[in-house]
Amino acid sequence: MRMFSVSASVVIGSALLLSACVSMYSVRPVVAENQVPVQNQGFESLSSSKKHTVQVGSVYNSVRQFDSPRFNVTFVNQGKFPLEFSTENVTVTFNGEPAAVVSYDAQIQDVQNRLSYYGLRAPVFYRGFHGGGLFFQTDFNDQLDIQKAFADFDRIQKYSLKPKVVRPGEQVQGEVVVARKLSASSAQNITVTVRVDDDIHRFDFGYLQTN
Repeated sequence: MRMFSVSASVVIGSALLLSACVSMYSVRPVVAENQVPVQNQGFESLSSSKKHTVQVGSVYNSVRQFDSPRFNVTFVNQGKFPLEFSTENVTVTFNGEPAAVVSYDAQIQDVQNRLSYYGLRAPVFYRGFHGGGLFFQTDFNDQLDIQKAFADFDRIQKYSLKPKVVRPGEQVQGEVVVARKLSASSAQNITVTVRVDDDIHRFDFGYLQTN
């Protein structure tokens, strides 16, 4: 019994230590010349107007260490011709170094890859989910993985920035995901650059550790 007690204490202590090691960061937009802070769909954003108007804001006001930053990007076509707009128009530097932006297609492909790992288990999920009861015959961890994959798919469909031809006077809006994770530095910065037509819009965001 004493051995079990010691082992349990070690596990609990390790879990608390790992939890304590995860830092939280507040996200602070840095207003530059010719930019205006605005609220866009609930996001604290920066707005820049040149030939076209672009707004960028962090999806989260507070971000955990090791999370991938997400930004809400809005583009308004104020020109005379239709323009294609997608994640290809968005670039990011993370603490001064280039960081990839995950495209809409790449996000969808990631979910498909995760589901294909289970092979014939995916149809079992569907039959059980629709009342057949077979879903609960799968391994519990597999159930969680499959549920997470479909939850991610739903979020991507609803919120991610999708490729679109934007006509004059129209706008497109959606989330972009940075393929880098916050490190252990107490202060970090990210610059989001949106290039479209002849416009270049740069937005700076500071990440300050809060714990």
